Amino acid sequence: MTDISPVRGTLYLWHDRWMLLGHLPANRVHRHVSASLLLGLDGTFELEVNSSRHLTRAALVAPDVPQALNPGQTTMLVAQLDPDSDAWRRLAGSLAGSLAGRASMDLPLAEEQAWALAHSADCRSLSANLAQYLAATGGPPLPLDARIADICHHLRATLPERLDAAALAERAGISASRLTHLFREQTGVTLRRFLLYLKITRAMARWQPGMTLSTLAAEAGFYDQPHLVRTARDMFDALPSAYIGTGEFRICRCSEAD
Repeated sequence: MTDISPVRGTLYLWHDRWMLLGHLPANRVHRHVSASLLLGLDGTFELEVNSSRHLTRAALVAPDVPQALNPGQTTMLVAQLDPDSDAWRRLAGSLAGSLAGRASMDLPLAEEQAWALAHSADCRSLSANLAQYLAATGGPPLPLDARIADICHHLRATLPERLDAAALAERAGISASRLTHLFREQTGVTLRRFLLYLKITRAMARWQPGMTLSTLAAEAGFYDQPHLVRTARDMFDALPSAYIGTGEFRICRCSEAD
């Protein structure tokens, strides 16, 4: 008799973002470029941030902060919020007095909110329920410099193989050194890591069972397979195949309308 592992949950994939819902494996310390929204939908979980551990029901971890998650048996929703996104900047803005200077912050999570998220049937309902949670929890967004917002949009649209800081600085109308400083100040991450994050997110969206890592690396804009592997380990403590290729997670590919 073939041993069939139980399905842990669902990986929701958009072309530029993803969310995990279900019973997740513990992971080791890694650094997302995005902010991490971590919600225990039916209990608490252990979160390690900058080598400090605590139990919580809901937490927000700032961009590019070392973290590790041990969910135990708790049903989790993990959503990655880009450092220039309205969602992250609204949560950070509403918690600015508490989050300023800190790597993470515990959040409120009402039982009805948790129930709605846990019982989201598809991409559209999950997006809608998460949007309701963010609207109830967040506030006015932290301002984002228009030049930095434009650079983020440009990098998403072009996904260059190499970062050309001089060309980006010319686009922004400032010096390369000023752009580098301002980008880190506004987003919490470097230009280089932001571009790598965009590429690894595209790799997640393009992964198909049976695809070689070399092919995936080329399609996602990495130099080679080792470059993809190093980036995935650093940012997620796992390769895309750990969630997509094992059969432990259902894959829900979402459209922009969802």
